[in-house]
Amino acid sequence: MQRIYRRAMFVFSLIFVMIFVLYLVSALSDTMTVEANILTGINEANGAIVRVEVPDYLFFGNVSKGAKSEELKIYVNNTGNVNIIVTPRLANSSEEIFSYLYFRKFKISNGTAVPFSRIGDFSFNITKPSSGNSFNDEYFYVILNLTNYNKTINNNIMVHRADVKFVVVEN
Repeated sequence: MQRIYRRAMFVFSLIFVMIFVLYLVSALSDTMTVEANILTGINEANGAIVRVEVPDYLFFGNVSKGAKSEELKIYVNNTGNVNIIVTPRLANSSEEIFSYLYFRKFKISNGTAVPFSRIGDFSFNITKPSSGNSFNDEYFYVILNLTNYNKTINNNIMVHRADVKFVVVEN
């Protein structure tokens, strides 16, 4: 009986260690953290609620100096009760690599490719949720474009991350 108990404890301990190792490895993934910076909560004068939901992170994959990532489509939800303007900005203005993030609302407009705007120079509007809905979503496209990155990179930079804050104001 005690032998079965020891064997069961060994198996349980082994499973626990395996789960812990898998969690630790998955926690070390190549991701970019994205946060929301809400400037206005409830405006008591008019009852406006300015609130937005953004993805937790984005993964651009392997991007070499002189190249660019795939273009990612990102959805943002307006969960407030007013129309808003959203502007993504780097939380750390001295961040060099992710200062080469470029955004655009649409890929094509009137048969012509829409140009990208660099982070900090891009904003987009999201209308308030329609009656009976808890959110209204809009999307935009983002790319990490290092084709014009001219700083020296001596070694591969693994798990490089930056925080992007979404500045939100009532429109």
